[in-house]
Amino acid sequence: MKRIAMILNTMGLGGVPEVAYHLLRLLPRDGLDYRLCVLKGETGSDPEREKRQSRFEALGVPISYAVTGSGKLEMIAAVSRWIAEHDINLVHTHSYRPNVYGRMAAILSSGQRPKIVAHYHNQYDDKWDAEPVMLEFERRLLASTDAMIAVSGSVQQHVADRLNIQPQTIDVVHNGVDVASFTGANHKASRAMLGIEGDGPVFGLIGRVCAQKAQDDFVQAALRVLPSHPDATFLMIGNREDRALVAKLEQVIAESNMQRRIRFTGHITDMASVYAAVDVVVAPSRWEGFGLMLIEAMAAGRAIIASRVGAIPEVVRENETALLVSPDAPLELAAAMQKLAGDAVLRSRLGAAGIVHQVAFSWSRAADQVAHIHQRLLRS
Repeated sequence: MKRIAMILNTMGLGGVPEVAYHLLRLLPRDGLDYRLCVLKGETGSDPEREKRQSRFEALGVPISYAVTGSGKLEMIAAVSRWIAEHDINLVHTHSYRPNVYGRMAAILSSGQRPKIVAHYHNQYDDKWDAEPVMLEFERRLLASTDAMIAVSGSVQQHVADRLNIQPQTIDVVHNGVDVASFTGANHKASRAMLGIEGDGPVFGLIGRVCAQKAQDDFVQAALRVLPSHPDATFLMIGNREDRALVAKLEQVIAESNMQRRIRFTGHITDMASVYAAVDVVVAPSRWEGFGLMLIEAMAAGRAIIASRVGAIPEVVRENETALLVSPDAPLELAAAMQKLAGDAVLRSRLGAAGIVHQVAFSWSRAADQVAHIHQRLLRS
């Protein structure tokens, strides 16, 4: 029996735990024992976290946490002990901190060193520029890394450029979409759940509130659209990660007296109802490693407006499933919103094309690719 450990940063609301869940759901189990190690232990009762944890447990995947509240060195030591105690044969780390701390822990574990896979889920310029030592660790860890995975060609090129390696040394494994999870909700009931008034077009930005997702550009664009489309609604759906940005934008919205039309909803679990309620999914991101919300929107048959950055042009088809705009361009974003606000036929055409296009993104295909990488390393 070979033991494979996936290492995550948290069991939080981001897309990385979602990717790990769907891979573990579909990876082959013959002769393989999968484990999950989470770097950040969290205290107190959190029904959402407990629900996310129970999904992994339902797959028969045991979960361990590094020491709660520990420092970085203590965290690495704790994970290293865990790897040795569980006799892990392959360590698969996911994203920024796990890709460094998890690989260090694997190298330092006693006994035969496990094979190591580092999985890159985003572009990390903001983090590596703020913490250059992490980029230095990344470069030094290359010699002990047996395989690397990027969620898109854009991330593959980004990581290769920053680590000074050839792009072809990194495997590209696109994320997938669980179509059944984002379809079937009732349109009218979903709008009522979100407190949407009237039958006007609804634009939804889905993602945690942060500089990357550009809620500030979304609000500026919305304020330009509302005079000509006063029945439109603009929702920002996701965890209020950057509280200062939320407060700043709420003040702008209040000063414009548009609180009923431009709103933060916070995190919503029932995403099928979110997609059923909105007419257009807006992603004015400043960078994007993949963008799970884009393929979810396509699976739900929703029109898309997104920035022409990162992996977005790789995931959608410009003018077929989505209108693409420049990043940091609220005037351009507003023009695209204006166009779709007044053209239900175009919204329908983009949404229908998205349903066809999203079949290219399959969790089964992603799991097959990851399984092939794991098996190749375990045989070597």
